[in-house]
Order: sequence, then structure tokens, then C-alpha cells
Amino acid sequence: MKIKAAVMRAANQPMTIEELTLDPPKRGEVLVRIEATGICRSDLSYIDGKWPAPLPIVLGHEGAGVIEAVGEDVPESRIGERVVLTFSPACGACRFCLEGRANLCLDAAGGLDSGFLRDGTTRLSDGSTRIHHLAYVSSFASHAVVPANGALTVEQTLDPQVGCLLGCGVTTGIMSVTRRGNVRPGDSVAVYACGGVGLSAVIGARLVTADPIIAVDTLAEKRAFALRLGATHVIDPAEGDPAEQIREIVPGGVDFAFEALGYPDVVDQAFRSVRDGGTTVLIGQPAMGVKAGFDVYNATQFEHTILGSNMGGVVPALQIPALARLVARGRVDLDPLVTHVLPLDQINEAVELTASGQAGRVVLIP
Repeated sequence: MKIKAAVMRAANQPMTIEELTLDPPKRGEVLVRIEATGICRSDLSYIDGKWPAPLPIVLGHEGAGVIEAVGEDVPESRIGERVVLTFSPACGACRFCLEGRANLCLDAAGGLDSGFLRDGTTRLSDGSTRIHHLAYVSSFASHAVVPANGALTVEQTLDPQVGCLLGCGVTTGIMSVTRRGNVRPGDSVAVYACGGVGLSAVIGARLVTADPIIAVDTLAEKRAFALRLGATHVIDPAEGDPAEQIREIVPGGVDFAFEALGYPDVVDQAFRSVRDGGTTVLIGQPAMGVKAGFDVYNATQFEHTILGSNMGGVVPALQIPALARLVARGRVDLDPLVTHVLPLDQINEAVELTASGQAGRVVLIP
């Protein structure tokens, strides 16, 4: 079938809107009509060349839509299901899947690197060249073929414009707090950087009734966002060392600090804002090879825990539908996160808007 997609043919160049051929789903796959897709900072890392990508490629890994066709061994009853796509569908056989850590699935990681689906081929072409998939998703398109277990069934009433964000950013932020960090009611929390993931961490902290919830960001608009979403205090780094400001609010330091930017200096600030015996959770993803330092004596002497967080340690097939249910039933309000909704034809303007830091979450409608 013919579809419309945004194709990245080179780093640091605008994407092009093209008509591509999408082959039918094969065994264990489904065809999804994309209703909405978010632009994530990870997409920008590929566009900017910070992370390598097989080219040409259709990016996008935060997608929501409806199943329109199924391949062999997939029940036809799935046609018509509303789904959120995940870039980490469990293979069920690798060490990480067997440990209950499907977010680190080796099969999914292989697909991310190769740009192929599970059988080692692509379903996308421009007539003369095969086009790569991003992480089994490629949602910057009108349609996508994905593994059947990568299309997670959600409530029919879920608004796809917020549901798509569950594919990465929102789930990462919330689950980094509630699952990876295991924050408990009454724990004190600081969140460094209030982009889409950081704001979602604020939502997660509010869900578990953390207190106080301190949000740190250089932009007044982002600090206002954080207050609206549940932060009890906000800090402007221009007014002094954020770690010292946090310790004025919580003497001795917070129980948990979440770094959602990926900057070494901010990692240091987050570490220094945590109490003895507390936990620093690193969510932000920099370019490959970037290193950060910390006070080793304090880490050992006071048993300071430092955690990396890949999607918050989520098991996508379990937690994404659960979060979708909370959103669909009004228990979690994601509407304030979405500040701009644009057509796919304006993909490059949407990327610039996301990169500017002036938007909440930017959503594309194919």
C-alpha cells in the first residue's frame, strides 16, 4: 500500500515528506493506522547526528493508532483495536526478558541498531531503495507495520493525542519515579529539567504523594508547567546553585533527585542535592560517550545510590496499558503537556519547536 511518511536521509538535514510503499504485515505483525505521534528528544538525537541511525529511515517512536490488518498467526479479532506502540516489545527469550526487564530486551535493542524488523528485513521502500524502521515503530507516517506484541491494546476511549506519549516520554518519567526509583508517599523529590520527561516525573511524584516536589528549570514557562502538574516548589538556577537552594527547602537534602536532561553539570547538581543514603536517578540521555563525575567518598561513605533509568524499568506490556487506563479514566491528566498539535507535513517546524524548549509536548497528526 502507499503511505505518507517523513523520511530522514541525512543527519542535520530537513526530513522530506514522501510517498512510500508499505508491504503487508508478515507472520506475527500488524498494520496500524497512526492517529497521533509525539516528537521525543530521542528523535532529535538521531536528527542531530548525536546517535547513529541506519539511513534512510522513518523516525518516530511515540505512536498511537488503530490496527487495520494482521499477519499470519495474529487473531483477526485484533482488527479495530486502539493501540499504543512500544519500541521494546519483549522477545520473551533473552536474559533481560526472563528477568522481567523487557525494557532492556536484546531483540528490541538489535532492531534499534539495525533498522530492520524481526525477520531482518524492512516493509518500507521508495520504489528503488529500502527504507529503515526506527525501533520497530517508525510512527512519523500515516501507517506502520510493527510486531503484534509491540501494539499494546488500550482503552478505546483513550485520546490518541495524549496516548501516543505513553510510548516513551510520559511512561519514562512516571515510571522512573514509581518503579525504578520506588518513591514512596511522603518522600521528598527534586526533578532537574522540566521537558516532557521531567514534567512526567513530576506527575509520577504527585501520583505517589511525594512531598515536597521541587522542580528545577531555567525557563519560567517550564517552572509554571511544573507547578500546574504537581510541583510544590520551583527553582531557577539563575538565582544560585540549585543543590544549595534545594537544601534550603529540605535541610540535609531530598530523598530522591531525578536528572532529566543528560548534562554532566546537572548530574552533579542532582547528586549534591540528595541527602546521605538517598538516591539519584539518571533519566536524561546525552550523546554517546559523555561522562559525568561524582564524589566517590560520599557515594561510598553514605551509601548514596545512583540509578540509570531506561524507560523507568517498565515492562511495556504491563505498565503502558495500565497508565493508559488511568489517563482514559481521568486519574492522570496529560492534556496540559500537549501544547502544539501539527500535521505531519509540518514535521520540520515541529522538530524546531521541540528543540527550542519553548513547547511542552509537540504532537503530529498524520
